[in-house]
Amino acid sequence: MNKEEISLFVERNLTNFSVNSTGWESLIRKLLFEFAIAGWNMEHRVFGKEKFGGLRCYTYSEDEALNNKLKAIKDKYSELSVKTCEICGNEGKMRTIDSWQTTLCLNHFLEQQPVIEIDHKQNIRRSNKTILNIKEIVKADLEYDLQRMWIHTRGQEEMFYFSWQEPNYYLLLKTIPLSLFPKDRRNEIAGLFHSLQNCEICGYKAMYQKNCLRCHNEPWNESGYFIADYGEKSNYIKECQMDIFMDEDDYEKYFIYDRSFEKSPDHQILFSSDDLREYEKLLF
Repeated sequence: MNKEEISLFVERNLTNFSVNSTGWESLIRKLLFEFAIAGWNMEHRVFGKEKFGGLRCYTYSEDEALNNKLKAIKDKYSELSVKTCEICGNEGKMRTIDSWQTTLCLNHFLEQQPVIEIDHKQNIRRSNKTILNIKEIVKADLEYDLQRMWIHTRGQEEMFYFSWQEPNYYLLLKTIPLSLFPKDRRNEIAGLFHSLQNCEICGYKAMYQKNCLRCHNEPWNESGYFIADYGEKSNYIKECQMDIFMDEDDYEKYFIYDRSFEKSPDHQILFSSDDLREYEKLLF
């Protein structure tokens, strides 16, 4: 076995991996190189693909010792893949786009996850492109929990789909005339916007029933795990606020564009810079 043989083996098998882009090419090359070094028969092909946002490789050998080596290599690069952007190869993380899991850096996530925009002419836009006008809507359907919406337009066979996971989803829900929704859902939609309360955690008027529609935290209550885990209300609010500030999932970087809810002018931040440093030590 020499470098040229290994190089040919790697190049020959790169095309056997069905992945979304070129960001994982370096990982796949290294995986194939380690296969060759481990003793894989280079006359045999190696196959792999992207699945649930991670790199998967499918191989089998009747040599149990070799199989164990290959499994360790596959596990190593599967773990690395969910930290590597599929498009550019920079640091990334697992994200969900249109119910599909994918691993992307923040920039490519924002490129692929469009923001709903509604302009002064009531055009609904995504990625700076007008997709329809509210006056063209003839019917709007909702999922039972109001978190997904399907819009039908005159003369269009294709439906337009929107989700609470998109910034300005609730602004769109509020802007569409109630008469376009099924009769049995109209009171529920109107009730949602009339009953919103201020969230003490994120500071938006977005608390609906037992959940904030903006930060998705529950309000404090005096029972159950709240008392056991936090002791008092201020500790709970402080920890939730620090999680929002740290923004590990880049949620706030994406939802900075959301205009669905009013910001309370009296909102208070309960944590200090010292609190944040101590909290980071506990997490990392």
